[in-house]
Amino acid sequence: MLASAFLAVLVAVLLLFGQKLPPDCLLLAGALAMLFTGGLLAGRRGLLLAGLVVLVGVRVASGIDAALADRLPPERTGADLGVTGSICEFPRQQAGSLRFVLETRMPADASPVPRRILVTWYDDAPEIRPGQVWQLQLRVRPPRGSANPGVFDYERWLFSERIGATGWVRDSAVNRRLPDAQSGCPASQARAALARRMSVPLAGREALPYVLGLSVGAYQALAAEEWEMLRRTGTVHLISISGFHVALVAGPFALLGLLAGRGLLALGFSCRPRLWAGWTAVCAAAGYGLLAGFSVPLLRSVVMLLTAAIFLSLRRAVGAPTIFAAVLLAVLLVEPFAPLAPGFWLSFAGVAILVLVAAGNPLPAVHAALAPSTLHVPVVARLLHACRMLLLVQLAMTLCLAPMMSMFFGQLPLAGAMANLAAVPAFSLVLVPLTLLAAASAAISPDASALLLLAADCFDVWRSFLGWCARMPHAVWYLPEPGGLALLLAATGVAWFLWPRPWPGRGLGPLLLLGLLAGATPAVDAGGLRIMVLDVGQGLSVLVQTSAHALLYDAGPVFRNGDAGERVVVPVLQSLGIRRLDRMVISHADADHRGGAASVIERYPQVRVSGAGPEGSSSQPCLAGQAWDWDGVHFEILHPAPDSGQLSDNNASCVLLVEAPGVRVLLPGDIETAAEHDLVARGVAGPVDLLLAPHHGSRTSSSPAFVAASAPHRVVFSAGHANRWRFPVADVVKRWHDAGACLFNTAEEGALQFERLPTGDLALVRRQRVAAPGVWLARPQSVDACF
Repeated sequence: MLASAFLAVLVAVLLLFGQKLPPDCLLLAGALAMLFTGGLLAGRRGLLLAGLVVLVGVRVASGIDAALADRLPPERTGADLGVTGSICEFPRQQAGSLRFVLETRMPADASPVPRRILVTWYDDAPEIRPGQVWQLQLRVRPPRGSANPGVFDYERWLFSERIGATGWVRDSAVNRRLPDAQSGCPASQARAALARRMSVPLAGREALPYVLGLSVGAYQALAAEEWEMLRRTGTVHLISISGFHVALVAGPFALLGLLAGRGLLALGFSCRPRLWAGWTAVCAAAGYGLLAGFSVPLLRSVVMLLTAAIFLSLRRAVGAPTIFAAVLLAVLLVEPFAPLAPGFWLSFAGVAILVLVAAGNPLPAVHAALAPSTLHVPVVARLLHACRMLLLVQLAMTLCLAPMMSMFFGQLPLAGAMANLAAVPAFSLVLVPLTLLAAASAAISPDASALLLLAADCFDVWRSFLGWCARMPHAVWYLPEPGGLALLLAATGVAWFLWPRPWPGRGLGPLLLLGLLAGATPAVDAGGLRIMVLDVGQGLSVLVQTSAHALLYDAGPVFRNGDAGERVVVPVLQSLGIRRLDRMVISHADADHRGGAASVIERYPQVRVSGAGPEGSSSQPCLAGQAWDWDGVHFEILHPAPDSGQLSDNNASCVLLVEAPGVRVLLPGDIETAAEHDLVARGVAGPVDLLLAPHHGSRTSSSPAFVAASAPHRVVFSAGHANRWRFPVADVVKRWHDAGACLFNTAEEGALQFERLPTGDLALVRRQRVAAPGVWLARPQSVDACF
């Protein structure tokens, strides 16, 4: 059973993370081969287990087909749709916008509309609540995000949530609520009513999102600063409703069911107390799921309990590995996209670690040091044993989940072990029972303010402690994106460390985790050069690396709720293992070029800034003639000249030339025709190996004289997908193409990585949307590119 479960997970991962689905005939051939092998090796039982694996594969493949078919076609990008749908989840209020998922209904003309659309309502959005039905005029586009190494994969998240389109509400008279329409999720209306009732006595309290999130799943109001605190302390799992919370709810009810069963048994009734306990726990978990909205992690946890209860009902004496495997198979059958979420891996790994720690106590030194051999008071001994096990579990969790934390988040919360030591007991024994009791009281009686206020006060104390942990020096250790070999060695080390006694040398297992310190991207060789054009949407950011230095040219745009610096640039730098950024050149003050600069400076405070630095920072103006050398690579500012006079913002852009032996790279910012003519007049000439198209390929740039003078081999347009300016414009694209340049667009290719080869040539080594795995990722129209 366990082997079948792991094989099913492997099948699901291959189907989900493969670049494309295998042909139907290949899937059928694999299914038949697996069924034949299972029947041949293990008879009817093997045939059954192999059939389960095939069933999981078919379930995942059909789910992928359905999700891809439900996507908005690319040719309808920017179309206006009139849709009607239900609000089933709590909206997320952000600065100047409201975001929610619309569960659509088939329109009257039967035109295809994605079943789930992620909608943003800008500016004066009305009050929108779960359970309501709205008619809206939307401008839609296919689900799309930026594509960069080491960055949160927004497209994968949209796919896992089965979002078929994104869009924003247009100003239209048809936008209205339909109060008499039947909602597609009536339970959400009750949740929203309970949330409103609970919010009244807690208005203005910072703990309100925690209370609502833990009770009815309305954690969307949690501020970004609170999420950052939770991430830095490794306590996100406490507030995001999952198996931990289900266990806290189901456990007491299981005890009540057990006591009730024993009572009935004592009265002469025929019953099985353990069965009563199991199904009581399932009912309690299902009730909590209805209250909290049945998110995917919560549904997964209920399926786990349901599977265990079924085993109890069938009177099957099975061990922990069989239950673990059965639950794994059941989860994949119910939610085939579960492997796309980090929570799937972390939850199952956490359960496995708990079981193995309890069975083998994998920290013998700590275990021996804390052994209560000298204590003879049973109560004290039991308390000390509980404290010892809590310490063992936290240390084992921190160490053994490090490979997954590195792979999913690129960081390891070093303060997490200490934070969880206090936060988990407080959460389990105080916050969860008190919050759920307050929610139950509010549901029964409108006057439940005392319990709600007490829960908020307890959350304030809990938050203060976590805030102190998050502010500790080195609370978070940023790790580079690990390679496949490093992850394999780390997983081997974790298994070696956790394996029950008498496995030899278990203390040496953690040494295999040291490979996580080395990133998947190798360092630049001496005399080498790496250029990475990041996908920051409608903006620009270019990373230049030599063997011992790193330079950032522009930091991407600012958004309504954040900037490219914190969302893209800093995560990319961290994934590459760049711990020191030597210089940042901000070409000019436009928001699409320096919008993320402040976030970069916050992460790398020692960086030297040239050009139009953000407000409050010290920066050196760019002037032609400024030059420096790093590791055999020459850097020179070509523009603006000291005698250029008054220039427009775009024409005052810093133009940077990077030269390595045999390689020339030109970064011109947003210069327009006047600045281009000035550069040509001052003798700037090609050929250039790589050039960033000025001003994203606008009509005001890329003049014929500049195109002819620079004579680039490759031109990159840094532009946003389906941007409103329609950059790059067709005339400019044709001009560069006619000049013989190989053209790339970050909107279609994602991040682009170029490297100087030992032969002295500059080569394109990675196109993110071609190289990255995943059936959800939009691919370039042409996979074969000129080089």
